[in-house]
Amino acid sequence: MPRFRCLDCGRGFSSQTFRVDYGLRKPWLDAPIARLFSAKVSLRRGAEMLGVRRPTLERRLERFGRHGSLLHEAFLARHKVVRGGLAGTFQLDELETFETDRRLQPVTVPVLIERGSYFLVHVETAPLAARGGLSDRDEARKKQWQDVHGTRVGQSRDAVRRTLEAWRRWHHPVALPQLQSDKKQSYRAQLRAVFGTRGHSHQAGSSKATRDYRNLLFPINHTNAMLRDHVSRLVRRSWAHSKKRSRLTRHLWIFALFRNYVRGITRKAPEVTSAMALGVAQRKYEWSEVLRWRAEYFFRIGTH
Repeated sequence: MPRFRCLDCGRGFSSQTFRVDYGLRKPWLDAPIARLFSAKVSLRRGAEMLGVRRPTLERRLERFGRHGSLLHEAFLARHKVVRGGLAGTFQLDELETFETDRRLQPVTVPVLIERGSYFLVHVETAPLAARGGLSDRDEARKKQWQDVHGTRVGQSRDAVRRTLEAWRRWHHPVALPQLQSDKKQSYRAQLRAVFGTRGHSHQAGSSKATRDYRNLLFPINHTNAMLRDHVSRLVRRSWAHSKKRSRLTRHLWIFALFRNYVRGITRKAPEVTSAMALGVAQRKYEWSEVLRWRAEYFFRIGTH
């Protein structure tokens, strides 16, 4: 590995300094591990398949998740400079899951996409209050949990607010913000609070309507179905559920990289990604490319 020295400050560095796999002993595992993360494979099972220890995948999950969020922001920041920002019709919905305990520790996952390209703009996670109508046994467990951790407060509104603020940050300043969602009452108020007097359009569809292609919310329903099919932590009735919400967040940002920049929109158009369809990226990327350079150097150094 060739090394260099800055003639101004005297600090030494190498090309490895700017890479995502800096400090990793087995960098050749990065792409295979990322494929498993987006293929509904749990940490334990993935470690067995690759012949490594589970902490190897746990460290990659943390690193790739942070990198996925930062690289996604780098793509959007570049798009805002070149084209002014995102424009189109966007859809918002909340997917529900849990951490550790299904009844006592539910979690909400707000997801925002662009309708035409299925581009995943932002994803958040936040705790929800414990479910109601608990059995006597679960009520006793709830009291024990609260004695240790305190009352669990739902933060759905805050998570939706952060999602809409991220959308406003990357949205084109001239284009009219157009949002489609279900009929949850808080969405309209949150949208008004974030965009204020700028003006916006909000169309609400029924979450109980048949979820076929004719449904107004088909794109976001399809995206949520993909999340449950590709992210092991979101599979219903599974041992692979998240024990920590922070790891779920990391895992979701790895999926965002996969959905936007690595996978084609559909199997019939495998060479056109969601980012390409929306104009955020110029071409389709491989896992080895999006996991090569750190986000702040991705466009400076290039992907070759």
